[in-house]
Amino acid sequence: MTQKLLLRATLLVCAMLLGMSLQAQVINQSTVFNPSGIKNPHVKFSSSVNCQGIDLTQTREQPQKATAKAESDLCTVTLNMEYDPEVVQAPFFAFLIDNNNLSGNYGMAFDNGEGALQGQVAPGNYDIIAVFSKMPHAVYYVIYEYQEVTGDMTLTLSPDLCINHITTKNYDPDGELLKHGIGHIDENNVFVTDQEGDIDCTSVNNILYYKGFGALDSYMCNFIGPMVDEETCTVPLDFYVTDVSDKYLFIQTRICKTPDLAKSYISYFSTDNVKAGILENDPNDYVSQTYAYKYSPYGANQIGYGIEDMIMTLDGKMPSASRMASMIDAEKPGDTYTYEVWANVPYVDAHLPELGIVLQTNFPDNGEVGTITVDDMTFETIDFTSWTLGPALRVRNGQKEFTNIGHHYRDPNFLRWNYLYGTLDEESGTIGLKLLPSPEAFTYPTEQALGIIGGNCPINAVRAQSYEQDGNMKYDIHDYFVGRYGESLCGEYGKNATLKYNCEEVDLETFVPENKGTFEWTSTYTNVEVDGLPGHNTTTVYFDQNQEDMTPPAVEMLHFRSEEGVTDRFATAADGTMEFYASDFNYQYYPDLWNGVFDCQPVEVTVEYAPYGTEEWNELAVEEIPEYYQEPGWGYFYRGSLAGVTGEGLNGWFDLRFRLQDASGNWMDQVVSPAFRIDDQAYSSVATVTADKGGDDAIYNLAGQRMRGGLNSMPHGIYIVGGKKVVK
Repeated sequence: MTQKLLLRATLLVCAMLLGMSLQAQVINQSTVFNPSGIKNPHVKFSSSVNCQGIDLTQTREQPQKATAKAESDLCTVTLNMEYDPEVVQAPFFAFLIDNNNLSGNYGMAFDNGEGALQGQVAPGNYDIIAVFSKMPHAVYYVIYEYQEVTGDMTLTLSPDLCINHITTKNYDPDGELLKHGIGHIDENNVFVTDQEGDIDCTSVNNILYYKGFGALDSYMCNFIGPMVDEETCTVPLDFYVTDVSDKYLFIQTRICKTPDLAKSYISYFSTDNVKAGILENDPNDYVSQTYAYKYSPYGANQIGYGIEDMIMTLDGKMPSASRMASMIDAEKPGDTYTYEVWANVPYVDAHLPELGIVLQTNFPDNGEVGTITVDDMTFETIDFTSWTLGPALRVRNGQKEFTNIGHHYRDPNFLRWNYLYGTLDEESGTIGLKLLPSPEAFTYPTEQALGIIGGNCPINAVRAQSYEQDGNMKYDIHDYFVGRYGESLCGEYGKNATLKYNCEEVDLETFVPENKGTFEWTSTYTNVEVDGLPGHNTTTVYFDQNQEDMTPPAVEMLHFRSEEGVTDRFATAADGTMEFYASDFNYQYYPDLWNGVFDCQPVEVTVEYAPYGTEEWNELAVEEIPEYYQEPGWGYFYRGSLAGVTGEGLNGWFDLRFRLQDASGNWMDQVVSPAFRIDDQAYSSVATVTADKGGDDAIYNLAGQRMRGGLNSMPHGIYIVGGKKVVK
């Protein structure tokens, strides 16, 4: 069995979202969802539901008991399951949502070992939800709305209760139904393709969504290669649901890739914006975007790995994500990888105006090839070690724009809450976390220039936490490399870090501080090349745990702009503008919650520039723009013109250095090399230096100064050796 045959097998992934969120919301009317148009008179609806918030730190090990005064006050809810195990797969938990107190009463029942789900909740009015599945073509949602629980009670869970059938039809931009190929396995156990398809990979994700509450359940299937017949070649993953009110949405996302893996079609369906019963996308709603990804120096010589798409349904608190990875059985097609995305995502929820659809591509850059054995057969595998998570493409009302949704995660396989956007609810004693909000200052139309993603030297939005726990001092430092267009450069390759504790260098692997002290942490990232020039980001942060503020300041994002759009390359110096966020995010730790949040404090900012590799620093004037202040999450916004830049950089390239200091003396020093280019010839000539009597190996910098020591001992940069330019 070949690797391709293995990939053609249908892969089933069932994922439960690990957190829930609530938003203040009042629901004033109801319509029972039933494609037949018949209202269910037995469904009762509350005229007002007050959603206040939920503790995201709570685990799902047992139902919550917030309103119960004692164990004896709890009611046992038993959910007996009736189903054919040869046809469907039973749920292993159920949601119990308290309609009278959504501020924290959320429960789940677990299998009691006797073919039933069982849990204890306080008396109240509950929605009870369970999900059956029929691999891989259907999902059954059994929903009992507004069940009064006054004592022990028993309900039946059965897919037979799901009398409403919802299916999807997915069209391409030309209005043609997207289909996989059709094939069969012959007498020699070889897969034969009988009919080629428009697409070869599809990821389908069915999402149960509660308006004003968030995504409750996500069920995803991946289909790869030709299918077996006309019925399955459109890869159906249908909904079967009970009669429910319209506070529930049934959402489906689809990511489809063409056989050459150079294009994908991403579609979004919802029962709120298309005809119930059959969900169809409108080909006229497609928007397109072409990306060009640059391989890093470490990834340039590896085989091609393809690309992964991700679509996120954001309600400001809880994302539901669909993703589809693809693999190319070929060598990399040159220095860059060009990829085209067509997105059909017109939906906006009137109950949640901030709901948005965000698309991102994850570009695997470098990996280590290994093997895996399955049923005595060996297959090639790849362990990725670095990748680029592309800039976010947000679609709102059919309009597309690039934005930055936050970069404080280093592994694109996980959507993580951002502590920069955490809030403490002192009354409930909980910390609520969100995804980092998009700053409007760094949102721009896709019609503007978009350069090569990964083809620039990133900033390091380093995040440090310093706090006391159980009488001991703790620290946590992570670097987050972010490119010029909001792309995240993930993975550990190219990073080297050192740490000084109380001015003495220590071993990062084994060091555990016993007392408060000063920390000086330096990280160098060298896995970058720009216009053939080796680049680096070198960042040093210093913080003192003896101060009340124990957190160093940081740069959050860096953009360059011209009249044409976002770019770091300019015809003249006067064409260029630099913009960035920089703030002192002070970490506040709450021992009782085992968690913390950041507050935002002012910071002193100094920016300098130098011709590439020379370290001949000159100050670059910047000013704070108060109207773009955005806290939490981003903080203080700064802007500066490049019009005053002078000097001569190699091919017009210049470096930047940020120096930040907070009121407590904590600081950050960061070099971005190279950072921007000026094409005017007056900025790119390099004077010829002739070696003196010191010999042919004499080394000079670009200012003509004689350097001491050998070339290997020199810092990164450009030097004149024997009258010739040498890039180190």
